[in-house]
Amino acid sequence: MKLSLAPSLIREIHGVTILWFKNSNKYILLNDLNYSLLSSFIKSKDDSEFHFFINTLDNFPSTLSNKLYSEFEQLLNSLNVVQSDLNTIEFTGFSDTNYISVFYKIKDLVIKVCYQSQFEKDIIHPQFSYLELKDPNLRSNFTFYIKNNNETLHLFKNKIHLGTYNQSDYHLLQGKFAMELLCGLTHTIEDDWLGTFHASTISNSKEAIMLVGESGKGKSTLATLLMANGFNLIADDFTPILAKSQKINPYPSAISMKNGSFRLLDSLSEKIEFKANSLSHIKKGDLKYVSPINTIEEPISCNKIILVAYSPEAETKLDIISAEEILNILIPDSWLSPIAENAAYFLDWLETCHFYKLTYSDSNSVVLKIKSLIDE
Repeated sequence: MKLSLAPSLIREIHGVTILWFKNSNKYILLNDLNYSLLSSFIKSKDDSEFHFFINTLDNFPSTLSNKLYSEFEQLLNSLNVVQSDLNTIEFTGFSDTNYISVFYKIKDLVIKVCYQSQFEKDIIHPQFSYLELKDPNLRSNFTFYIKNNNETLHLFKNKIHLGTYNQSDYHLLQGKFAMELLCGLTHTIEDDWLGTFHASTISNSKEAIMLVGESGKGKSTLATLLMANGFNLIADDFTPILAKSQKINPYPSAISMKNGSFRLLDSLSEKIEFKANSLSHIKKGDLKYVSPINTIEEPISCNKIILVAYSPEAETKLDIISAEEILNILIPDSWLSPIAENAAYFLDWLETCHFYKLTYSDSNSVVLKIKSLIDE
């Protein structure tokens, strides 16, 4: 038996088996047959015993059996590689005169971010520019520093090193900054969260709906449209879920909108506020950042996940789909806690969720469709 290669958690959810591997903090999804084959590999002592086991399931020729044995061995070995931690490094030279210092007011807290140059400012500032305070004499609750050394980005909070990233991987710095800001705003630590999801989340006063999808498929556009029609924007792109309660906490970043949505934004200008930003150093093309509207301050339940697919001229349709179809998009794009207890909480939450696919093009009909779903 190969118990050292076995997954740490196994859960059957809505017809798909989800396996979690602690060493790598990775998840895989398997149908019934593939899970049976993998289980046979784990309990077999060698390839001949594996061949015997799987032929109790179906007729597998030896050539295919040998191929499967080799592929499962490679897969499980890769899923059991231990993730390495970033090393903390010492850093000096924190004189504020060396940085572009910006203050932000979020609820009752003042956050100071010190950017080494405009390049670093472009990575973080646009999504929080609507929260900027102009008074240079403010006292902050905590301070972030973003330093660039030979195209290597360094992130610090209160002069404590948080991470080092290649300049081309600036999105990793954005994610770490978001987590540290979230913890500062909520008086929590990273271990209190089961995950943060690349999703937009909207709500009424009672429950939230998570919108997921591939880039360019319209989830942020839909979130903006729904916000303009009375929904709360709980979070955009960075949706954090607490481990123990499995509730989503609001996150205050603005919605980033690509130029394909500018015409819609102009039509909603009486209901929303936005700023235009050209991020030539970071992203190609112009973006506009929509200020969030949210009256929800406490964590809120979310048990409906919608895969969003904007398609020109398409009829508005909302269909129930498999968990696998959504999770194959949601999981790879998300940060999920490496703690076993939190991984179990994540699977607990998925068991409570309902999964949908939304195809739309018309603004009015899609708002009505979401309202009918959230009012069920």
